[in-house]
Amino acid sequence: MTMYADTLSDAIRKKFRTYAYASTWVGCFSDVMLENSAIIILYLAMLRASNTLIMLSTCLVGIISMFLMIPASGIVDRLGSKRVVLLSSAIGCLSYLIMASAPFLGKDIAPYIVCLGCLTFGISQPLATAAWYPIVGHVFKPSERADFFGFLRFSYFVLTGSVFFLLGIFMGEKPQLWFLQLVIGITGIIALGRYFFIARIVLPAHESRRFDIKKALGISTRNGLLAGFAVYVCFLSLAFAAIQPLTLIYLKNGLHYSDNIIQMISSAAIGGSVCGFFFYGRIVRRVGIRNLQLMVHGAYILIPLGLFFCGGNNPYLPVLIGILLVAGNIAYACFVCALSQESFALARPVNITTDNAFTQTYQMVGTASGRAMASLLLGNGVLAATWKFWNGTFSNYQTIFLLCSGIALFCLILIICIPSVAPVREYHYNP
Repeated sequence: MTMYADTLSDAIRKKFRTYAYASTWVGCFSDVMLENSAIIILYLAMLRASNTLIMLSTCLVGIISMFLMIPASGIVDRLGSKRVVLLSSAIGCLSYLIMASAPFLGKDIAPYIVCLGCLTFGISQPLATAAWYPIVGHVFKPSERADFFGFLRFSYFVLTGSVFFLLGIFMGEKPQLWFLQLVIGITGIIALGRYFFIARIVLPAHESRRFDIKKALGISTRNGLLAGFAVYVCFLSLAFAAIQPLTLIYLKNGLHYSDNIIQMISSAAIGGSVCGFFFYGRIVRRVGIRNLQLMVHGAYILIPLGLFFCGGNNPYLPVLIGILLVAGNIAYACFVCALSQESFALARPVNITTDNAFTQTYQMVGTASGRAMASLLLGNGVLAATWKFWNGTFSNYQTIFLLCSGIALFCLILIICIPSVAPVREYHYNP
């Protein structure tokens, strides 16, 4: 069967690739601000939100996404990718404007208004993701996808990492509330640019069709490799999803570092994502997708374990935590690139939208569950504030790091669910 990408010249595909990059460059600030930057965490702390509420805000996108990812694929089938990108961009902009306006609505409810904004943004994410994969599937050949995903994420993390690092320097130890409001509001407006560039990519004519969710899910669940891989992704995401936001909260409320130090550490961690995305294609070609995924799993065990030992008054502690966060973001970058690549390899051509949404849903289930678990454990009285073992004193934050490492270790029993580790050839697998 001839793919649409095969009908496009190299020059046209290159132009569409540029538009795809540009759409992500202008839309990525809203994504990265919630997922990787400390801005929202510092903003909520400034509004005197509790640790539990701050951690909960980081999982709201995942909670919404795990319910909407598959229905979103049906919306894409009905409306087409471009219309859904427009809808997603508008909702994303609105959500950030809600967050920016929270202090004007009253001090007592401001933290909850910010969480409402995070929840609203969570609606935009599955729509954007469900629309994005068919666009990529249409305009890129399978052999081009690894390099595309690697450079795409590398480039937007270079951009956002640089901007957020400069913000960390500029904001000072105690930034004004209006400054963070302005940053959040501008981020929302910029998110509208995502559609501006996607609209310039020429796609095959969309045929609106009724989405048969039962039939589509049936195809996905009967794809044994896809289902097994989705379960593996879910549990490994559960183990590691809370690490970055929990570490930033630990730096703020556990170790009491200044806001600009925390923001610069989070920006340095984004630099880890830059390295992971930039070198992903080369690493895959050098060590293979199988060995890379095993290395990522090992990192998911060792990095939380290293953070567990990061306590006390060591003056080099911020540097050590920063190094571990950089390493964690390198591992995460490779993980999500491999997830995208393997999802395409496992998806059946007749069901590509739902198959990709299926694995993304399981990832969101793991992400939301991991962060919700951390939020619950940070609640008053759930864990001891400190405990002693031998000559060391450990906080409740460190306890959660140890638990995450243990969950990732337990997930080794699911390693056979990785298609590249134990591919079953009677199933569809086209790496």
